[in-house]
Amino acid sequence: MNLVYLRLVLTALMWAGMFHVGQYAVAHMSPLAAAAWRFGLAALIFLPLVAWREGWSLDGLRRNALVLTVMAVVGVFGFNMGLFYGLQATSAVNGALIVGVNPALTAVLAAFINRRLPSAAQVVGLVLGLIGVVVVVSHGSWATLASLHVASGDALVLLGALCWAIYTALPQRFVKGLSSVQVAASTVTGGAVLMVGLASVATTDLVQWPSWPMLAAIGFMGVFGSVLAYLWWNDGVKVVGPTQAAIFMNFVPLFATLIGVLRGQHVGAAQWVGAALVVGGVLVSALWKKQPALAPAAVNVAGGGQQFCKA
Repeated sequence: MNLVYLRLVLTALMWAGMFHVGQYAVAHMSPLAAAAWRFGLAALIFLPLVAWREGWSLDGLRRNALVLTVMAVVGVFGFNMGLFYGLQATSAVNGALIVGVNPALTAVLAAFINRRLPSAAQVVGLVLGLIGVVVVVSHGSWATLASLHVASGDALVLLGALCWAIYTALPQRFVKGLSSVQVAASTVTGGAVLMVGLASVATTDLVQWPSWPMLAAIGFMGVFGSVLAYLWWNDGVKVVGPTQAAIFMNFVPLFATLIGVLRGQHVGAAQWVGAALVVGGVLVSALWKKQPALAPAAVNVAGGGQQFCKA
């Protein structure tokens, strides 16, 4: 269990790095082409990896085809399109604040989809994390929060956050008989097909060979931000559930801020207070004694890999 939590933290760190690497990428390539290169590379890694590691379960893919398609369209394609295009039209404060709402969105959707209320620990963790995110991105200024308004970019980022919440909440109830690596690989590959197909007709820079620095950025986004992050995220959702896993998304704006510090950006007292609240929220959720679930989901181990199973 401790290893799962560590991987969720590292996943948040990799996605925080995506903000900085992605900022460089969209300055040199269209967002759609950058996303297509990123997930195209991830798919090329995932396909042989699954075949070598455990073999593709064609029967499992067939039985879960509908939900995997929804996850690919919504959680991979939809999330990334909403995020990348939204960040072109909104401020970093607005974008980080909206992404920080993701755990609360996931908790609501998971309670509805999985018919399971969050525990008291999860509720406290969500509230602390959300307050911490608000403090971090607003720099502790009420005037900054009061000046926020819903613009087109804000709406796109919010749509992306909703898409990720759906991606996180769906598999625990609806994906059956597939390991987490096959869920991650199939959804990332499906999203890659959509992005490459759309980019091939909507952009002109997809077929242009990137520069070496851009290739390094694509490599980071594809290997760490897609393959490893999606694999560890799906594994975490399977083990601890969507609501508790989503709380670790609060680390994303925190880590993005800390990476900014390493790049020479100033961080004030409000950011450190917010960071403490975020970490506290995750620790409360992870360490507080769990309450019995209303409808516990079983995790079955079969066929050489851990699998999502409906109770």
